[in-house]
Amino acid sequence: MLSFTKVGRSAAALAALASLPAAAADTNARDFFSAPPGTQLGVLYLPVTTANSFHSQRGDVGDASLDVTALAYRYVWFTDLCGTLCTPQFIVPAARIDARLPGSRGNDALTGVGDPQVGGTLFFVNHPEQREYGGLLSLLTLPLGRYDPQHADVSPGANRWGATFLLNYTRGLGKNWVAEASLEAQLYGDNKDYHGAVLSQKPLYRLQAFLSYDFTPDTYGALRLYHARGGAMTLGGSQLADTRLSYTQLGFEAGHWLDKQNQLMVSAARDVAAENTFRTSQLMLRLVHVY
Repeated sequence: MLSFTKVGRSAAALAALASLPAAAADTNARDFFSAPPGTQLGVLYLPVTTANSFHSQRGDVGDASLDVTALAYRYVWFTDLCGTLCTPQFIVPAARIDARLPGSRGNDALTGVGDPQVGGTLFFVNHPEQREYGGLLSLLTLPLGRYDPQHADVSPGANRWGATFLLNYTRGLGKNWVAEASLEAQLYGDNKDYHGAVLSQKPLYRLQAFLSYDFTPDTYGALRLYHARGGAMTLGGSQLADTRLSYTQLGFEAGHWLDKQNQLMVSAARDVAAENTFRTSQLMLRLVHVY
């Protein structure tokens, strides 16, 4: 029988990977607002994620912690070459992950470039005058990031292919309010060298929802909700118990256009419920430049 240490380490690996901004389609309020064809965006993300407890179905696991300091660059191009508006894009992350995993004797840490992602959004609703948008964001994760099989749980790269699909609908409500919701599925290939064994993972499903308000034409605030379920794992062909995770995260964002080309956004979020994963707190600074 696999030990709880191995079970905890495997679940912690997923939590560490999911903490990277480019490891999943973590969206922010108004991300699906469109722009005229030819518009280009350069987006810089600076997130910090911390946790001092790991929650499992068996109860809290003591002496577990997670600290992730990351940086990610995202390039987005709005074009009508798809026959409708679409946004070819790529994301390149880097991170330092420092974790004390459940059952381990001490901290482990690694720094490096994470797995890049390529893809884009295909808009099927685009009515800027009503602030109504809808689209499908598809991202392919390339296993090119730094990965060390001796430090698999804290490696910035995951040593596996991945695909993320996120279906969004955004709608303005009255003059100042905007509501939006996204349904997301994360699919994973196998990591064929996870501590010398093959690690497989079932899909993870998430709901992302936002309600935002314009305080001025240049400044908005938003409440956000993330809820995730899934991601159970097998290691070496054996099902790992207590690895189907679930978490609910609440957060707040505030964005301000400094001028016509530059926007600054700050966000703070915290997991209010977590099962088989770290309970995290997150702070992020985002800079957007319009070319």
